[in-house]
Amino acid sequence: MLPKMKRTIKIKPALIALLLVALAIPATDAQARRTGGVRDVAIDMVVIHSTGGPTCDAATGKPIWVGAGTLEENIRQIEAHPILGIHYMIDRDGTLRASVPEEQLAHHVLHYSGHSIAIELVNDGDGRDPFPEAQLASLVRLLQDIVQRRGITRDGIKRHSDIDHGKMACDETQRRKVDPGKAFPFKAILNRVFPPQK
Repeated sequence: MLPKMKRTIKIKPALIALLLVALAIPATDAQARRTGGVRDVAIDMVVIHSTGGPTCDAATGKPIWVGAGTLEENIRQIEAHPILGIHYMIDRDGTLRASVPEEQLAHHVLHYSGHSIAIELVNDGDGRDPFPEAQLASLVRLLQDIVQRRGITRDGIKRHSDIDHGKMACDETQRRKVDPGKAFPFKAILNRVFPPQK
């Protein structure tokens, strides 16, 4: 019988730097992440996001607003991100695209990703950009399906802004997440998904 051997691996600083650079480079389509980690808790929440919103400009260090973009651009960027993910995205015309399967974890909201499903709506999220009826109808159908399958209650449907109250790193007077914004008819959507009892 061979004796147990301890193996020590020495990592040189240059190798660490190379690994950090590799992690910072966006994934190509071939490397795009369409899967997530294993969930360790039950799903009891759906979080509604918009694709547009505030961020810090890397060049100036000042707050800027990023517009909605297109469904294809957003799906490509999210699926190429090494950490972030979503379960569904709905375009303005009602087109629904799935990404990470519901049974898998998608990092979309701080502290709540483990037990929630992420739905992104293509919208500026600025409180002025309207949500077309085709998009809202698609959202209602998706929510009704998820609610039926998962047993999620009305209180389990949240806006991103309801649960992430963090401040922007470049301007601590502004919130990081305000989506889906004041133009989103949240109560009306809830009433369509959970019709009031007579």
